[in-house]
Amino acid sequence: MIYTRQEHWQFLEEELKAQSEAFRQKLESPALFLLHHREEVFISHYLRFERGEMIMKFPGAIPRIGEYLYSFTLPPVLTDYRNWKGLTYAELIKCKLNYTEMVCVWHGQSHENGTIAGFRGVELAFFDHIIGTKTTVVMGPNLPPFQYLMNLQDVVLNRSNKAANEILDHDYEPTPWNPILLNDQPNLADHILGKLDQTIIIEGPPGTGKTHLIAEICQRLITNNYSVMVSALTNRALLEVALKPALKDLVKEERVLKTVLTVDEAMQCKHLKRITEIKPIPGKLVLSTYFITSSLIGDGEMFDFIILDEASQALLSMFACAKHLGKRNILVGDTKQSPPIISISEDKVARRGYGALVNGLQSVSNTTPVYQLTASHRLTDRAARHTGIFYNNTLKSKAKPVKLSYDSLPEEYQRLFHPEGGPSLITMDMPAGNFKPKEAIELIVELVRHLMKENIHISVLTYFVETTKALQRELLQAIGHNKNLLVETVSRVQGLTTDVTIFLIPNASYHRSLETRIFNVATSRSLKHTLIIADQNILTRDIMDDEVRTFLESLKHC
Repeated sequence: MIYTRQEHWQFLEEELKAQSEAFRQKLESPALFLLHHREEVFISHYLRFERGEMIMKFPGAIPRIGEYLYSFTLPPVLTDYRNWKGLTYAELIKCKLNYTEMVCVWHGQSHENGTIAGFRGVELAFFDHIIGTKTTVVMGPNLPPFQYLMNLQDVVLNRSNKAANEILDHDYEPTPWNPILLNDQPNLADHILGKLDQTIIIEGPPGTGKTHLIAEICQRLITNNYSVMVSALTNRALLEVALKPALKDLVKEERVLKTVLTVDEAMQCKHLKRITEIKPIPGKLVLSTYFITSSLIGDGEMFDFIILDEASQALLSMFACAKHLGKRNILVGDTKQSPPIISISEDKVARRGYGALVNGLQSVSNTTPVYQLTASHRLTDRAARHTGIFYNNTLKSKAKPVKLSYDSLPEEYQRLFHPEGGPSLITMDMPAGNFKPKEAIELIVELVRHLMKENIHISVLTYFVETTKALQRELLQAIGHNKNLLVETVSRVQGLTTDVTIFLIPNASYHRSLETRIFNVATSRSLKHTLIIADQNILTRDIMDDEVRTFLESLKHC
């Protein structure tokens, strides 16, 4: 299918309108309504910074862990919410003194008529504004990436770059997925750099060391005095690149620069420097989010190399942006894991034929050489065999041996974990349409309570925000805050490595939880075990891709 530039622009316009409408409703809502009835606005009191995290106390409702929030301070008269009468959320924001985006990373026990929580991602300017005070901070819905979409519209209308035109004007038709396999050979980075007379895609299944490889490629390029940019959807992915051993010396030499630097990032990577004027610098690496990168195409200067990380989450127009900015491109991602999150409905995407514009990496892989990593350093042999179902059975485990038993577990729970590691299917009778199945949540609480004694990292995942909130609430009440426990939606954990994953699939909206890429993300995080908890009739559901069915069928008699 060939898309005209106007059709491509219109897709981005419809996505912009969908995001705008959802956010407009929040902006026009009374701030007190969002505070008291919707629990989308929160009142908090600043306590302190500790190890790069901002510690806050909440007298009332508290944000869910993993929730990104627009956080701001207000003039003294408005720090008392009783003075918000008549103000919409938009009007409240207009009164702000300073602001930052940040994310809730943990909840603590109740503390002096409130609950404490920790936040990361606080920008340095906000840190300077709030440090030494005891002020009130209001938190609410975060601003959608409007400017990013408008930047991509500019990319779509720009015809100045031949390579970008080839991306935007191509006739996209589905083709068989047939990557060139890269085994765990020595000097893999050098091998890949030898292929770079054109754009290439590096397909990295779970645990195959995508970020390590990016860092090793960057180290070689920077050492040879090339100008390089790594761009990713999230700041967290960029920091992970900077923290890899291959870049340790270059970071110390202040040759690794980042466009936005937060308090916790500055503490984790002490010599990482902020760059304000973004331009190619020979012998230096620039780290930038898609949002910022997409704004640069009018500058005219080109980096020697642009590397797109998290490329499975990039829209097609972002790959055209990379062509504008980089003489050569390396696209690193996984077409078998989480796609871009958009607000346009699935039905409209199908009716308008927008699929190739949404699933950009999948589209580009039809015309670009794809090299797939095959050695998983995370998954056990058994786990690699199951996850390998999504990769034409090409995955091989290179993971170090780990202990696969848990001394703290009673026998009734020990038998739920397969002795060879990897996934297990636990079924029970779940009420239809219930996103908060009581029996399943109680089982998860008991499992986590015992596993916490093992000093391992545990992740409890589900597709739905409603289910996630219920799990967070019950686990906080039963166990309290523990930094070795993550409770989150699947869409937010691509790249996560954990010891044990518990994946809860409620008996509701099955097509969400069982979508191939979501299911693959959820079941491929763990070094040891993955427990899939679902309704007893899950295998009778017909809304299930063949690969997911094969995966679950193989667990029936384990």
